[in-house]
Amino acid sequence: MLQLWHVGRISHVNLQEGGQAPVAPSAIQAGDTTFIESGLVRPSMPRALRTDEIPGLIEDYRNAARKAKAAGFDGVEVHMANSYLLDQFIRDSTNRRDDIYGGPVENRTRLPIEVATAVAEIWGADRVGVRLSPLTCFAGDTNLDGDPQHTYGFLVERLGTLGLAYLHCIEGQTRGDNAKNAFDFQALRRAFGGQYIANNSYDRALAIETQIRLQVTILNFGRSAPK
Repeated sequence: MLQLWHVGRISHVNLQEGGQAPVAPSAIQAGDTTFIESGLVRPSMPRALRTDEIPGLIEDYRNAARKAKAAGFDGVEVHMANSYLLDQFIRDSTNRRDDIYGGPVENRTRLPIEVATAVAEIWGADRVGVRLSPLTCFAGDTNLDGDPQHTYGFLVERLGTLGLAYLHCIEGQTRGDNAKNAFDFQALRRAFGGQYIANNSYDRALAIETQIRLQVTILNFGRSAPK
């Protein structure tokens, strides 16, 4: 499965064509750092996407999905996590728009649903997964949603109607401890109604406990590369 993602405001003018500003739901500069050729720098101030630009953005996802198919992948995972562009639209802390893509949760989740729907048109829904991270902030930032349980629950329920292959959740802060006791991830699993991939700091003992207690069928294991 190939991840499809757009970093949004977590970028820098040095990485943009013609030195243009990165795009985001709203013109809110991200904290901490991002990589450019010379090293780590603070992300540049983004500009807010115009409403009339969003159909082109959705078409970019369609095009990426087509290219993934041509490259021989088995499916794609739409990255809606880790404080990147689609996550920036979801969260009320980074989305201050007053059009159909901002304000109430129905509007803030509109673009992620439209992207997942567009990608599923290319692949078929059963070859498309989504990745979410309700508690993950970009390093050094504090851009969580004001009510993540409600916001992501609403989003997941709508994603569940699309018949997607799976929901992949980072259960806490990336590279942090598992936070299954700080957020009801199982409510998201139930709302989605399909395959659920549990991810974040699982060891063998926690994986066995989780499988027995919750009957989760897929768990993700990984480790950071040594410095």
